[in-house]
Amino acid sequence: MAVRNSDDILIGGGKVYIDNKELGWLSGEIKVEEQANTHSVKESEGGTVLIVNLDKEVHFTFSLLEANLETLKSLNPSSGEGQGLTVGTFQSNDTYDVKFVHTKRSGKERVLHIFKGKVAGTFTPLIINQDNESPIPVDIIAVADESKDSTGNLYEIYDQDAGSGGSGGNG
Repeated sequence: MAVRNSDDILIGGGKVYIDNKELGWLSGEIKVEEQANTHSVKESEGGTVLIVNLDKEVHFTFSLLEANLETLKSLNPSSGEGQGLTVGTFQSNDTYDVKFVHTKRSGKERVLHIFKGKVAGTFTPLIINQDNESPIPVDIIAVADESKDSTGNLYEIYDQDAGSGGSGGNG
């Protein structure tokens, strides 16, 4: 099978940014799953009609390769002001600007930009593998940005010049 554009082949990890701060390198893939958060059921003459996608969410599940304690504390809104990181199940009420940035072969960057993302999950940063990396699973939930048109209010994907950075960029 011939490749039409080798620059469009993405190989290796990228970086993740939240609110213009670099969190670190990704390990493996970003799994994307769409879910309807709520739905409505209405009665009609012909029977029941199910209406879905009232509050659509998209989950972006990935593993953070770097286990920097300050980075993990910034991801976990339940962590207090103490020295360490508290670990537990949570979902943030705050939303964050999230960007996944991957450098392409041409030097340009491919960016997946989530306009409003909530951090959710259970952090397990203390699972230590002496022979290999110990990535930390993270779940970002994209929620609708009400300031944008409903056809494009969750996330966007674009290319930008290298050096624009995940923290900035024009996309």
